[in-house]
Amino acid sequence: MTPRARGSHEPGDLLRACRGPVVVQGITGRVARRHTGRMRAYGTPVVAGVTPGRDGENVDGIPVFGTVRRAVEATGASVSVAFLPPVAAAEGLVEAAEAGIRLAVSTTEGAAPHGMLAALAHAERAGMSVIGPNSPGLLIPDRLSLGFLPGTVARAGPVALVSRSGTLSYEVARALSDAGLGESAWIGVGGDRFKGTTLVDLLPCLEADPATRAVAFVGEIGGTDEEAAARALADSPLACAALIAGRTAPVGTVMGHAGALVGAEGGGYRAKAEALLAAGVQVALSPREMAAHLAERLRSGPR
Repeated sequence: MTPRARGSHEPGDLLRACRGPVVVQGITGRVARRHTGRMRAYGTPVVAGVTPGRDGENVDGIPVFGTVRRAVEATGASVSVAFLPPVAAAEGLVEAAEAGIRLAVSTTEGAAPHGMLAALAHAERAGMSVIGPNSPGLLIPDRLSLGFLPGTVARAGPVALVSRSGTLSYEVARALSDAGLGESAWIGVGGDRFKGTTLVDLLPCLEADPATRAVAFVGEIGGTDEEAAARALADSPLACAALIAGRTAPVGTVMGHAGALVGAEGGGYRAKAEALLAAGVQVALSPREMAAHLAERLRSGPR
């Protein structure tokens, strides 16, 4: 079972929490420094960075602290974006949770599953929501970017884009824009098997969001996220469509992400597509087809 880092949050809390002041864990690293600049340019309120042993330094005017707790105490940060190596990813989540962070976005790919499971459980007990690990981030078009989702292909609109696959969601975002739609929120839940937040967790939040009228769900082979999403979407008032990566993937081969594996226990394309179709969710074969279907559904009114 995938642990849920939802704490005691009510529907809508995550989209409110993501707008808080941001601390970047690992900010002095090359990748983190580059994406921090992009986040700030997009309007994200980055107020602090954290790198152990670098207390008192700054990155492009952003103060650097040695611990998350010190950063929170000094700046009031409530959101963390973590650009950490796999060996430090789980410990970074625990540190953020203990410092009082409400929402953490973990971009790390390849973190050890056992350590991450323990960190996600710790986050849940502390009431901290987690997006990821192995997440490209969370983006509210024209407002904020947490991570490295490309804001240049996003535009404000009525569709919540929720994806296990990072790069495939870039194509979906472009297709939504080309269809005259756009995103109310774009959330990469991550491609690892064990993650803090899934579409099932996000759905109450999205249904409570007045800017969201539809859901575009980008899934992958492996795991049972799509089957669980189908059960939740069956009763949702939102228009929805799905796109599943890995339609021709062979059994026993990891396709892109650690969680995208069809094994003896299942996780194949056909079972996922059938579950979604049975729930009344259109399963598209391309980003363009998905966008066209959602455009038609929104023209005809809510479900």
